[in-house]
Amino acid sequence: MAAFFGEFEQMIDAKHRLAIPAALRDQIVPEEDGTDFILLLGPDRHLWLYPDLAYRRMLASMRRGPLPDRQSGRLGLLFAMARVVKPDKQGRIVLPEKSMERATISDSVTLAGMYEHVEIWPTDEWNKRVENELANYGEMLYEAADRMQGEMGLVGPAGPAKGS
Repeated sequence: MAAFFGEFEQMIDAKHRLAIPAALRDQIVPEEDGTDFILLLGPDRHLWLYPDLAYRRMLASMRRGPLPDRQSGRLGLLFAMARVVKPDKQGRIVLPEKSMERATISDSVTLAGMYEHVEIWPTDEWNKRVENELANYGEMLYEAADRMQGEMGLVGPAGPAKGS
């Protein structure tokens, strides 16, 4: 399963093509994740990319039955605005016009690995976000370490939790 890491500055050309860096494409396991992407508009109006098969597995977990229910009705826009984008031989995708109109985007973007997906940010916005969050970065690392230790049944550097 793909896990995306890193940040990569790219340009969107006049034909709306965006090169997905090899360093990101190499993080995909084609047999498990597929070779295409699903492009979504994220809640912050930045574009998100998911490997197509991985995204379809996530959607399958949401499916309840053949008839729509209230929740699936509310999720309709999620499906309607999603697009399948297929990389060409150079690893470029074409961003649909409608997706670009709805998103916060610029010609200079940063692709940021967010574990299960990649987010496409205007580079100036991404740099501001990083700058703003750097002050809390150390605390985020400690919180992540605490969560990992909790999931592994560890308490601090002493080893297993009592009763383990």
